[in-house]
Formats: sequence, structure tokens, C-alpha cells
Amino acid sequence: MPVLVITGTGTEVGKTVTTAAVAAAALAAGRSVAVLKAAQTGVRPDEPGDAEEVVRLA
Repeated sequence: MPVLVITGTGTEVGKTVTTAAVAAAALAAGRSVAVLKAAQTGVRPDEPGDAEEVVRLA
């Protein structure tokens, strides 16, 4: 199973959108996809985080 890591050096540089696009392309190609956000800061418990945004976009 291949693993793809998407990383960036700052906030608001497009990591979440890129992750969603790659996930959507993999799903469209019939691949199995799992997205893991190892850590996230600055989001309250009642707010959606980046993982939820990836699901919404993909």
C-alpha cells in the first residue's frame, strides 16, 4: 500500500485542498483512500477541522 505525505511550511498554503484533490483523484481511479491529520492546532472542539474539510471537498 503506497503512502503519500503532503506537507507545507506554513498555514493557508493549500495543503488541505491539495490533499482533497489527490484523495478525489485516487477514489475516482478506484483506489482505497485514508486521510490522517496527525495534529491540528487552533480549532475548538466544536469546530470542524481539516480532516472534515478534506471529506467535504473530496
